[in-house]
Amino acid sequence: MRGKKADKEFISRFIEGCVDIGLETTDQIVAHAHKEIGYIDEELRSIVAKKKRRSSLLDVIAAFEEEKKDKTEDAKLLGFFKLRDPERCREICETLKENTSLPVQSMTSFGDGAEAYNFCIKQLLEAQIIIRQGSFLKCGERFNEYMKFVLHEDE
Repeated sequence: MRGKKADKEFISRFIEGCVDIGLETTDQIVAHAHKEIGYIDEELRSIVAKKKRRSSLLDVIAAFEEEKKDKTEDAKLLGFFKLRDPERCREICETLKENTSLPVQSMTSFGDGAEAYNFCIKQLLEAQIIIRQGSFLKCGERFNEYMKFVLHEDE
C-alpha cells in the first residue's frame, strides 16, 4: 500500500500459507490474495448494510418509545436540575432521609459552610423537596421524587 510500510511478517506467513496449499508461482499467490480481498470486501458490504439496518431499527424503537414517554413527567423534573450545589442538596436530603425530621437550627449551623447550606435549604424548600414545620425540617411532597429521579435512588 502506498505511504504505508509493508508488514513483512504477514507477507511471509501469507506466502508460506499459499505454498502449503500448493500455490507456488507469483501469479497464483497474487490471485489468491485478490480472491481473499474479494471475500473480505463482500463481508464489509454486508456489515455496512447491517449497520444501516441497525440504525433504522433504532429509529423505529425511538419513534415508538417517544410516543409512550410522558413528557409531563420530564417537565416536572426540570426544576430539580436548576438546583445549584447538588452535592450539598444531596447531603441535606440524605441526612433528612436518615432522621425524617431535623431541627432547623442543626441544619443551618454547619460552621464554615453555613451560608452555602442555608442557600441549599432555601432552594429545597422552594422546590417542595423539604418542608418546614415549626422549628423542624421534614421531607416535602417531592422528596421521594427528588431522591429517586435526580439522585438515582429508590424510594
